[in-house]
Order: sequence, then C-alpha cells, then structure tokens
Amino acid sequence: MKKAAIAGIVVALGAVWTGSAWYTGKKAETFVKQLIQDGNVDLQKFGERTGVTPSIELISFERGVFSSTERYRVKFSIPAKDGKPGHDGEIEFVEYLDHGPFPLSNLSRGKLAPAMVASRFQLVETSSVKEWFAAAKGSVPLSGSYSVSYGKNVDGKFDLAAVEFAKDANSLKFSGMKGDVEVNTGTKHAVFSAQSDSLVIGGKSDDSDITSMALQGLTIAGNGAPGKSDMYMGSQKIGFKTLTINSATQPPVIVKDTSMSFDTSEADAGVNAKAVLDFGMINVQNQDVTGVKFALDMKNLDPKALKALNEVYEKASHRMLQSGGEEKTPQFTPEEQQILKDNVQLLLAGNPSLSVAPLQLRTANGASTFNLDLNLAKPASLDAPFPDVAMQTVRKLDAKVVLSKASLADLMAFKAQQDGAPADQALKTAKGQADMVGTMAGAMGLAKVENDNVVSYLNYADGQVDFNGKKMPLEQFLMMAMGGFMGKR
Repeated sequence: MKKAAIAGIVVALGAVWTGSAWYTGKKAETFVKQLIQDGNVDLQKFGERTGVTPSIELISFERGVFSSTERYRVKFSIPAKDGKPGHDGEIEFVEYLDHGPFPLSNLSRGKLAPAMVASRFQLVETSSVKEWFAAAKGSVPLSGSYSVSYGKNVDGKFDLAAVEFAKDANSLKFSGMKGDVEVNTGTKHAVFSAQSDSLVIGGKSDDSDITSMALQGLTIAGNGAPGKSDMYMGSQKIGFKTLTINSATQPPVIVKDTSMSFDTSEADAGVNAKAVLDFGMINVQNQDVTGVKFALDMKNLDPKALKALNEVYEKASHRMLQSGGEEKTPQFTPEEQQILKDNVQLLLAGNPSLSVAPLQLRTANGASTFNLDLNLAKPASLDAPFPDVAMQTVRKLDAKVVLSKASLADLMAFKAQQDGAPADQALKTAKGQADMVGTMAGAMGLAKVENDNVVSYLNYADGQVDFNGKKMPLEQFLMMAMGGFMGKR
C-alpha cells in the first residue's frame, strides 16, 4: 500500500511537471515573439539614427513539452558610402529552449532556482558569415546561453570564439571574448561586462604609416536604464592593459593601463554627465614618458534640449554618411539651425556648469595640472556680437595651471635624448631650462613660482578679473591679453 502511494505521488508529480513544462513552453513562445517585436521597435530607432536598417524575423518555433527549438534571422541594409554601393545582409541563429519550472540545462549547471526558460543559442553558418566560420577554424563564432525568470528577468552569457584572418597584406588575430548580461525587462535596467585577452591587427593604409596595433587585456563594463526623460542613465567603462602601435617610420609606442569611462545621472536641476580618459603611461622606445588624464564634468543639463540637439546632429550625420564623401562634416538645414539655436538657449537657461578636473600630465618626477570651473547662463540673444554673447553667457570662471618644473624637465630631457643627447646631459640641461621657464613667467607677470611649481590662475565674475592676484575689469584684461599676443607676433 505504501509503495502504491509513493508511486501515485511520483506519477502525480510527473504529471504536474509535464503540465507545467507544457504551459511554460506556451509562455516562452509568447515571450520570444514579444521580445522580437520590442527589439524591432528599438532597431528601427537605431536605423533612423545611423542609416543602417536592421530587423529581426522569426523563421520557426517548434514547441515540444520539455523543450523547443526556434530559428530567427537578423536582416540589415547598409547604405552606399564613399563611392561603395549599399548592400543587404542577414545572419541566422538557432536556439534550444528548455522549459521551466526547472529547465534541465539549468539543473545540469547547478542552477536550482525556478525559471520560465533556459536557452542555448548559436550562430548558424550561412553565406553571409562563411568567412567568419572559416576564421574561427571549426568553432562556432558566436554562441551563448541565458535564463529567463518568471518575472521575465534575463541572465545570460555570450562567447565570441577566437578567430584568425589574413588576406593580402592585412591580418587579424583575436583571442575571443566572453561576456555576461543581466536585463530587467520591466525597468529595462541592464548590466553588461566582457573581457578579451588580445586583438592584433596588421596591414598598411594609404593615409597612415601605422603597420600594426596590438591590444592586450581588454575589459568592458556598463549598466543603465531609461531615466525620466527616456534618455539612458548609467555608467560605461572600457579599459585595457596595453596598446602597442607600430609604424613604418616612427618608434613603437606603448600605451599602458588605460581606462575610459562615461557616467550620466539625473538630478532635480537636470542631467549630470562625467567623462574620464586616463592613459596610465605612454612608453616610447622602452622608456616611460608621461601619463595623461582628462576629466570633464557637466551638470544641470536640460534633458529636453540634450535630446533635441542629439536628434538633429544624428539626422545631419546620417545625411553626411549617405553623401558618398561629398559632405566632410554634418550640414544643417535652416530649420535644423533654428532648432539648434532654440535648444542651446534652453540648455543655457538651466545655468549649466562645466569643469575640467583635471587635465593632468604625469612623469616620473612630478605632475602638471590644469583645472577649470565654468558656470554658464542664458544670454539675451545668440544673434548679438560674439563678445557680448560671451560676456552674458559666462557667469563665473575659475582656471588654474600648476606646471611642475620636475615634470617639464622630464619631458624636455626625453626630447633631447630623442635628438641624440646623452641621458645625464639631457636631464641637466632640461632642469636649467625648466627653471628658466619659471623665472621668465614670473618676470612677465604670467605666473608665480611656488616651491618647484609654476602656478598661474584666473578668476572671473561680474565683469571683474583676478589674474594672479591682480584685479581689473574684464575689458582691461582683454586689452592686456591682446597686447601680449600682438607683441609676440
């Protein structure tokens, strides 16, 4: 009797699991179709901005009880550019979907949480990607997996296979890339990360003497979600360990420990954005020369103005790409010029601020910096003479330069060594030249020498300028600056 009861329970559980899997398969098919529909809406917007017209098309969906198989293709049209004709293309994917509540592929990887579906997908070999498959030497060039919860949150991984390609004098060798993606389909918040060991590109160009570039230790990370203004807010960061640039006529250049980041956020006064570019160290002929850092911080940017300015610029850029090389820069129609003018005024009406904090040059013995804080306001009219517009637009300006004599000497010594001077003699001469720069700047009233630094600052507000402690009206400062410029000529 007990055995019969246990058998009954097992049969009942099996029936429940089978029924749940069948029902989940129906939900998975609906989810996939909705995902493709939503994706096409976003791709259409992308096509309007870039001129490339992509779309996703479901080829088939074969639904079973515990698993399903779907095939879909991504089609795209690339417009004519630089005298080259446009062309259409497509890539095809196949997906193997395991139904929930406990997809077998998840269980095999130790993932025990319930899920609506778990997918394994891969690129299908077609004529459009035949060369990519050949370069991957037997591996599938693009594959991955993802899991969808019953709350429709997506957690996935992707794998770009290593490829090696050579044709004529051009070559490419890529170690491959692995990445992770998480998406909350309700809030559209996405998190992305990827890593690659190396990418080496070789070949010659008509407009450059660079013969090869090698990138090592690439990392990419980002997260974001639509803000109140429908603009994406979040952060993105790209970094790499080394970038080696070889050329036919110049010594090799190695850029070490580089990172680039861009962050956006919303506040009551508008959108804030910060961009940071940091070249950890630039090495030439096996000698570390300088590190460079540039940080730009913008605050109180009107989101409607930003969106309008971006849309106009993208439309003009699209036309430039379709011009076949006739337009070298984006050209704006009279209507677009008016939109630009109106939205620049709207942007300035929010009293935005801009900061460079800092622009920095680092050497072995010192660091030189430039800092700028700029507060802006809306002028009475953008059609007034430029000096009047500038005076009305700039509410406050604070700028400071700190020139390290040690870092200046390092750079001068490196240049002298490149010209053939012995290292010890080059450094001795460079130190003397750096001291002379400080002495001359002080004598001319352009800067002050503080310890081992040459320091100059400029503050402006309400029509008054403070230049290294000397206060004067703006008109007097401009006359002094113009007099110095004309005197140099």
